[in-house]
Amino acid sequence: MIKASATDQETDSPENSFTEKDILDAKNLVNFLVLAWKNYSLYPEGHVAAIKAIENLKTAFEDFFLNHTSIRFIVEKNRLLYGFSVHHEVLAATRSEDLVYILFRDGVQWLEFHLGLPLDELVYFFSTLHKYKMLVEETEGDVVTGLTDGNLEYITFKAADIFWEDLPLIDFSSISTTPAATEEPPPHAESGHERGFEPYDRGEIQAKSIADPSISGALWEISPSEQKKLQEMVQEEENWDNAADVFDVLLVILHSQTDQYSFSSVLDFTLEEVVDTIQQGEFKLLLNLFQSLYQMLNRDASTELNWRRLLIERFFQDLSRPEIFNLITGKLILLNDGDTEEIKILRELLLYFPPAIILSLGSVIQQNRFPEVQKMIMQVLEYLCLKDMSPLEMLLDHPDQKMAERLLPLLVRQRGERSFTLFFKMSEHPSQKVRGEAVRILLARDPQSILKLFPLINDPSIKVRRDILAGIGRQKSSVLENLLLKHINENVDHENTDYILACYAALGRCGSNKAIPYLRRVLLAHGWNRFWGLGKPVHRQGAATTLVLLDNLQTENILLEASKSRFRLIREAASKAMTRSNESGEDTNG
Repeated sequence: MIKASATDQETDSPENSFTEKDILDAKNLVNFLVLAWKNYSLYPEGHVAAIKAIENLKTAFEDFFLNHTSIRFIVEKNRLLYGFSVHHEVLAATRSEDLVYILFRDGVQWLEFHLGLPLDELVYFFSTLHKYKMLVEETEGDVVTGLTDGNLEYITFKAADIFWEDLPLIDFSSISTTPAATEEPPPHAESGHERGFEPYDRGEIQAKSIADPSISGALWEISPSEQKKLQEMVQEEENWDNAADVFDVLLVILHSQTDQYSFSSVLDFTLEEVVDTIQQGEFKLLLNLFQSLYQMLNRDASTELNWRRLLIERFFQDLSRPEIFNLITGKLILLNDGDTEEIKILRELLLYFPPAIILSLGSVIQQNRFPEVQKMIMQVLEYLCLKDMSPLEMLLDHPDQKMAERLLPLLVRQRGERSFTLFFKMSEHPSQKVRGEAVRILLARDPQSILKLFPLINDPSIKVRRDILAGIGRQKSSVLENLLLKHINENVDHENTDYILACYAALGRCGSNKAIPYLRRVLLAHGWNRFWGLGKPVHRQGAATTLVLLDNLQTENILLEASKSRFRLIREAASKAMTRSNESGEDTNG
């Protein structure tokens, strides 16, 4: 027999004087109640997710009790009411597992929670519902008896009295067990004696056990088609995607929250579900969730709901924590170019993360060499760098020079003042390849940057030196002229003759008549000495080359004088310089 609770003496009629705020507060509370039950049902007893859900529900009750002393819900077959407002309706697909249906099935008419509700009573309440969720033959008792036995102080209810003996009994003796007299028995029918049964009197029914050996076992055999259908049902149950349902419920609750603390609690729980979903590799579900959260993030820009935006942004920041994002990098490292659909989904998913993940994606670049995967990662990195380039700078400083070299395509596509500063920094990178690319980009975007890059004229890389000299030669500058003259003087004994000639050629393009006295002295002095400093053949030829490139009357007179010199070294230097300048395609930037 189902007994009523101690609150039977209270009136059964619901209040009808609720304010809009009362109804809204109750609706929010019901959302937490339904969510807590759903998660308690999904996970084993004692699971952290189940406990967390009940703790969040307790917090929701505490918030509600700041303005109320109790809340009573009316339990109907397929819905839960607060006053005259429906706050939860039972879905047909989940009817047997819905807490409202379970309460109604066992006779609960209304349920009331009171101020001071402790966590242990909520846990007992859910454990009782879970215990009697599925009624089987071995089950003793029901929800009402379970709650009554708990002697709960802060959860009260009223249950209907149900007496099966009050129902009219069916007189089975009036049911005929043989065909009517006017009916002929079926041609194939056998008499009771023929089938091995004892005769029985009209109106007397003898029940036989299914274990009776006289009953054929073929009755209980499953046909191949039934076996196949059973296997399909089992497979469908095993593949049931409860994460999608959980996310749907969480989004509904988030949309309805107007309290900052409650919104934060739901997001915290959502984060735990996200971690489980990442471990299962269900990235499509995560993408759908992130898209919905991002829409919520940009839906309402009002100042009073700015806390909602900040909390969602914090949620995405939390996702970049190593203990969470490392779960994703592990999946990324195992990707190959054949995982086309998963690569596409992960690309869209990663765009929602903050730039902090750039550092973790660097490890993926190193470990996964599949072209399509690398292409996807580079696209994500390029997008994230538009928000913040700081993590990229850290990657470019990685001890492994190969890291920066792999990120070169990304570096080249960067724009803005911050990227310009980064390129100058990379012009000093240990990798010659990185330095060369940085110098090329800087000179292409701003030729004036050659003044700052001038020290690289001594770079070990031939390519870098050539680019620096080419940059010097593209503009007239007295500053560059003086720097280059000083550099030539300091490298009199440089062993690379092509490099020395390239320096003189650059001087001829950037210099002015101010350098002519110096060049005349180098070309014409000490013609008898081929070993003395600037009198070496390479410097004489270099000076003559510069005079040819300056190309004015004064330089022509000096070259004419050199060509008529009584010293063969001077004549040869002038001749070689003039011959080289006349040869098409000659690279004077060596």
